[in-house]
Parts: sequence; C-alpha cells; structure tokens
Amino acid sequence: MAEAKIYVVGKDRKVGAMVKALAREIAGFQPVRGATKEFLSEHGYYLFDFPSALRAAEFKEAVKKYLPVSLATIQE
Repeated sequence: MAEAKIYVVGKDRKVGAMVKALAREIAGFQPVRGATKEFLSEHGYYLFDFPSALRAAEFKEAVKKYLPVSLATIQE
C-alpha cells in the first residue's frame, strides 16, 4: 500500500470532490473510503491509501496536472 496526502486549500468541499474523483478514476473506490467531507472539514486534507506505489505516483501527477497549488497541494 502507498499513501498520498493531499491538502485542500480552505477545506473547500468542491475541490475535495475533484481530488476524490481523480483518486477514484485512477484506482477505484478503495482509496477514497473514509475521505468524507467531515474529515476534510476537520483536518484540511485527505489521506488516500493506494494499492501500489505506481498508482499513488500516477495520482500525485494527476493532482499536479489538473489542480493548481492554489487549490490543492501534495505532501511529499
């Protein structure tokens, strides 16, 4: 398993939904379990657990490509 931690600026639920959609597109529903709007509101980030380092890397690249740092950032 490989983790990816994504901070969502301003705890914005709509940006959070875009982050979750990218994770779901790349690796299905498994990584987004537990990524609720309540968790985002409380912590300001999502923590996804991908089945492989390859999928986690693909997800991080997608976040970098589709979401500017003014919306979401990856904790490396």
